[in-house]
This record gives sequence, C-alpha cells and structure tokens, in this order.
Amino acid sequence: MEKEAWDQWGTEIPGFEGFWSFLDGLVNSEARSGCRQDTCGPPFCGIRKCAQAKKVDVCPFCAEYPCERILGISKGYVTLLADAERIRAIGLETWIAEQEKRRKTGFAYCDIRCHPYDVPDS
Repeated sequence: MEKEAWDQWGTEIPGFEGFWSFLDGLVNSEARSGCRQDTCGPPFCGIRKCAQAKKVDVCPFCAEYPCERILGISKGYVTLLADAERIRAIGLETWIAEQEKRRKTGFAYCDIRCHPYDVPDS
C-alpha cells in the first residue's frame, strides 16, 4: 500500500487513519502466536475456538484437516491448501521464515483471493 502511496492520499477516506494504524500494528508486530493463544485474532473467531478445542497450534496440524470450514475458505484463498502442505513438510517456524522473506519483497497473500466464496460455520 505504501508503494501505491495510500499513506498519503488514503487519509481522504473516512476511517482510514484507524485502518492504517491497524495495518501498521500488524506489520510491526513481533508476536508469533498460533490459534491456541489468546493473542491471535478476535476472541469470537471460530477457527481459534476449534484449534483450542482440538489442541492444535495451526489448522494444518489437525487430524481433520482440511475440514469443511477450511475447504470453504480455500475457495477464496487459492494458496491456502498448498501452504498447509508446505507447513506440514517443512514445519511452521521454517514456513514463517520463508514468508518473512516474501514480505520483504512486497508480496502479500491478501492480494490473492477470489470472490465470492462462503465460509461454513462449523
């Protein structure tokens, strides 16, 4: 977003300052939390509740992966299932290190989504 100068002209959009601060907090966070920790995502997140109940740090390590919810999400995020296989193959910490290298090149997963898609409740 900085490459496209959103930080300069985005301020004309109502609520942008709060949104920009939120994004800045995500980018600059040193937290490396998984779904079982209370610091990851909103407290109402169904995926976090499921991970906590099944005692897995991230979904790819669940015996039921990919479940109906993940299959629903994967219709919108085309790299989700492939990333899970990569996480299983190399481990979460190594995968995170790879993503950090990608981040430094400006690559963002949020840019790779297809709409519309539904996320099942279960």
